[in-house]
Amino acid sequence: MTDVLAALDQISEDITKLTMAINGVRAKAVPPSVAQPIAKAIARAYFETVRSELELVQNRAGLVEEIDWVVQSILQLAAAPREKEAYLGHIGELRPDLLEATIDVMKARGSSRLVLSQTERGILETLDRMLPATSASYEQALRDIAQGERVSWRGTASELREVLREVIDYLAPDEKVTATAGFQFEQGHKSPTQKQRVRFILRARKNSSAAVTVAEMSLATVEEAVAALARSTYQRGSASTHASSSSSEIRSLKRYVDALLAELLEVS
Repeated sequence: MTDVLAALDQISEDITKLTMAINGVRAKAVPPSVAQPIAKAIARAYFETVRSELELVQNRAGLVEEIDWVVQSILQLAAAPREKEAYLGHIGELRPDLLEATIDVMKARGSSRLVLSQTERGILETLDRMLPATSASYEQALRDIAQGERVSWRGTASELREVLREVIDYLAPDEKVTATAGFQFEQGHKSPTQKQRVRFILRARKNSSAAVTVAEMSLATVEEAVAALARSTYQRGSASTHASSSSSEIRSLKRYVDALLAELLEVS
């Protein structure tokens, strides 16, 4: 019988295969011949191998039902020609749920193996080549979140912010940013701000104004989230309440950091 963790790994690979197959279709609608074999393989591995164990170990009520619904929806889509966006929307929902499922199974088995999403793996591999010390910081934050047993998440939040800062500083050094036509220091600053650096990186790549604005807003959200986590220690009455609430907040923060890192490092 196939091991549950091996089945989850295979499902992750099949999801990547399905995404590539869908993106490779030139027409708007994806024919069943392209999607159905992969969708069936995903459903078979999940319902035959993963689901029963996940029901016993899931840490979040409703996780199994969410995955059930998405997998069944993908199967239904694959039965007839469907638009790409419908598939990609469901795949976007399925990836984080399967990662959560993998972590739950690993915790139940006492495994220390670090399971990475496609984006996390891409970020980590890019950082390994570019900034090894920063890569180690990012991996530490991933391990903190995967283990999920910290009393305080302030250190993890700061680690994620520093990873982002180091990447931005590396890609947008002072001398290059200040040499841009029309550059002016923001009031009260003697060096470019992180917002100005992000703008420099994305504009140099000819990104649209909308993409630049979204990145700047995400950066502001990260800063606000880190500050909120730092304050929360003093605002919540008990350590257990603090840890539970902050665990959710740190995962939300990480999603913004990952999205920004993927954009800045050009990780697909």
